[in-house]
Amino acid sequence: MPSVKKSFYTTVDHDFEVEHVEEVACNLCHATAYDVLAQELGFDIRECSNCGLVYVSPQPAANEIKRFYEGMYTSQTAADAATRSIGAVERHLKRVVLARKPEGGRLLEIGCGYGNFLRQFVSPRWTLTGVETATNALAHVRRTVPGVTLVEGTVEESDFPPASQDCIVMIAVLEHMKDPKGVLARVTRWLAPGGLLLVQTPYIANFIRAKRWFPKLPIHFEAPRHLFDFSPSTLPRYFAEAGLRDVRTEIARPYSSTGPLGSLLIWGVKAPGLLLYALTGGRYVYPYSSAIVVHGVRERA
Repeated sequence: MPSVKKSFYTTVDHDFEVEHVEEVACNLCHATAYDVLAQELGFDIRECSNCGLVYVSPQPAANEIKRFYEGMYTSQTAADAATRSIGAVERHLKRVVLARKPEGGRLLEIGCGYGNFLRQFVSPRWTLTGVETATNALAHVRRTVPGVTLVEGTVEESDFPPASQDCIVMIAVLEHMKDPKGVLARVTRWLAPGGLLLVQTPYIANFIRAKRWFPKLPIHFEAPRHLFDFSPSTLPRYFAEAGLRDVRTEIARPYSSTGPLGSLLIWGVKAPGLLLYALTGGRYVYPYSSAIVVHGVRERA
């Protein structure tokens, strides 16, 4: 059974078996012309010749996706989550939410995992909801996040009334979706006018390009677990097409690594980008940022 190629910052082993795959066109502009940036485990990593979206093709068929993630959440990863403190990613995103929605409201996290992010908002100001496919993870959230409402299933299987949420958060989720455009249109309908959508996602296409000259770089696309790689130009375009405005792009803080050497390497790569971002007032997003955060608000009626 093959296993997703692990980057140095990846902490989850993921063996997989895919029976059915399908060729796909660009999800953003629907163009069929592309350049191949690399191959990983027999999957092309393609870049749309029209809009620049980077995506995997062929992809697991739609009916394979949910089964593809079975077994990722185990008793051991639950135990690890119980002892892990909030990381740099969660702290950064918490600051964004509190800055843009200081009044609080109804917060929905899609792909809430073990609830580490939701747990930071346990407060009378917030009404919390989490969507997650993994039963083990949901059981952990139920024990550790007081008052949370949980929905088991994928974002496509879940449904909420229109304009029922004030803030929707997706952390390391959108790159796994078969139809990011459809998902963003769907969740935007759940936002109240003026509601905030916040998405954090990898941005590693430039590392994949660099591997042509430096093949031992310890970074992989993680195909076919990751189906897309969004950039500071493509993800804001998705937001705009979903009807979101005042869209802002930031450099994401780094994920946890498996050791001090990995953490040093991550921060060494990330620090120049954060400095340039600050010096340019947020106008420059470093091509080797490794992850970005994009947030915007739904248009008011």
